[in-house]
Amino acid sequence: MIEREITRRLTDLHRQYPVVTLTGPRQSGKTTLCRETFPQLRYLNLEASDQRELAETDPRGFLRQARGGAVIDEIQNVPQLLSYMQVDVDERGGNGLYVLTGSEQFALSRAISQSLAGRTALLRLLPFSLAERARTGASMAADDMIFSGFYPRILDQALNPSQALGDYFETYVERDVRRSNEIRNIASFRRFVRLCAGRVGQLVNFSSLGADVGVSHSTAREWLKILEASYVVFRLAPYHANIGKRLIKSPKLYFYDVGLASFLIGIERPEQLATHPLRGPLFENMVVAEALKHRFNRGRQPHLWFFRDSNGLECDLLCESGLRMAAIEIKSGLTLSSGHFSVLHKLAEILPGVSSRTVVYGGTERVPRSDAEAVPIEGLSGVLDRLDVDEYVTDFVRERRGPDPSEPDIDRLDAVYRDHARPTVEGLERHCDQVGAELFSSHHQFVELEHGKIWARARSLADGTWERFRSECTNAAGFAITDDKPVRIAFGCSFDGYTGRGSTDFDVNLAVEWSMRSRGVERVVTIDTTAVPVLGLTATPADPSRIPAGADHVVAATVRALLERIEELSQDPSA
Repeated sequence: MIEREITRRLTDLHRQYPVVTLTGPRQSGKTTLCRETFPQLRYLNLEASDQRELAETDPRGFLRQARGGAVIDEIQNVPQLLSYMQVDVDERGGNGLYVLTGSEQFALSRAISQSLAGRTALLRLLPFSLAERARTGASMAADDMIFSGFYPRILDQALNPSQALGDYFETYVERDVRRSNEIRNIASFRRFVRLCAGRVGQLVNFSSLGADVGVSHSTAREWLKILEASYVVFRLAPYHANIGKRLIKSPKLYFYDVGLASFLIGIERPEQLATHPLRGPLFENMVVAEALKHRFNRGRQPHLWFFRDSNGLECDLLCESGLRMAAIEIKSGLTLSSGHFSVLHKLAEILPGVSSRTVVYGGTERVPRSDAEAVPIEGLSGVLDRLDVDEYVTDFVRERRGPDPSEPDIDRLDAVYRDHARPTVEGLERHCDQVGAELFSSHHQFVELEHGKIWARARSLADGTWERFRSECTNAAGFAITDDKPVRIAFGCSFDGYTGRGSTDFDVNLAVEWSMRSRGVERVVTIDTTAVPVLGLTATPADPSRIPAGADHVVAATVRALLERIEELSQDPSA
């Protein structure tokens, strides 16, 4: 068995929920996956007439044989069983009781929402992804993949794609469509499906589809819903955002398996695709379906769109992951041109959330650019994985970072620096330079900034030190000024080797420090480690505008105290 990408998510959810429901197209590998993943569970198939009859006539007896846990296949055949399963799950408690599979997503989803809401996880298994196909040893050439598609049975058993897909389509029409009793004209429905295959990658137009088949637009709409319900086709919605543009509102049409679409338009050999007019849309279908598989295999919602505005700007695929978005342009040709990237650049100007720009093309080489890249189709999964990691990192950081920074404390920090610390430091730097240069053999000035583990030291504030320090503080989660984690702004100057008149060989050290705590702001001025009482203060109010004495007064008083100390030491160095 080829290991399926969805397996890890399936086993994780089986441990977390009483029921896991796996839906998807017929022959996408649901039964094989569940039986291989949960060999310990009993297997019950509601396609078998005896099991279906028992489930319909004696649902409690049917569930009694699954008391040890069970995989129940094709649950959509007996939807009324789900209400009895709800009672059983609630009575027994615990997780990992049932694994359900089904092939009709709409009817099954309605039944589950009515009976098992909150009790089941829902996963979707599509045919093989590119990586899963590669593990089978099948050709990875674009035309071969478009021709043969991705159904596991065709690739595992090396079946003739035309024969196998023809049988698949006939079985689908004869078993699922006829059973639904919603379609009376089977011949017209067959023609409708083939017309849909010829319009992959185009905007859905029910009036045109209906007219070409000879039915009303409302009938065409209902028939398309049936194709969606049975996992034959899906619609890719246009991206809508408030960006001041007139955007296209109709969805595009794609097939879940490009091989089936190729068969329906009459492709009988891969060689036909080289010159076929629909090769480009089929290649696009393959890429979009791969992006959908990538999301479903990880248990995620699709979050896929295309972009087109009334001015003709169009991007084939937008993939959203968290707050980030990848813009993908799809080109089936082997040759790249600058025009392939221009759409992505224009789109990024309109949608600021676009963080990744990629061209998926028919070549085999990865072509990196400074602001975009081109990758072969096999590289698409890696692009999407990288986008997932971006989301995971964002979520990881968001869950573990502290609260948002305190806006009032940021305002206090800015006010103390702007109105008190900076003008004081700038005034003292000028005077200290003059005194140090003329009266001492050397002098050294410095500024220190500290908040917890964030620390900076520089000769001056003029070199951007403050801006870097503030950014580190305010960008840190949970920034707040507290008593046990104050903000300290300090200016210091050491004067070494007095050379002026009078006694020689003494040093002087000046320091001014502001400490911001939750209770207010303290300022301390020291000369030779002795505080200058007249310049010290504690501003009890948290509002820094209430700090008395402007910066000019502090500079003047500090310089006078410094000069008095130098005069004192020049008279008596031992003082």
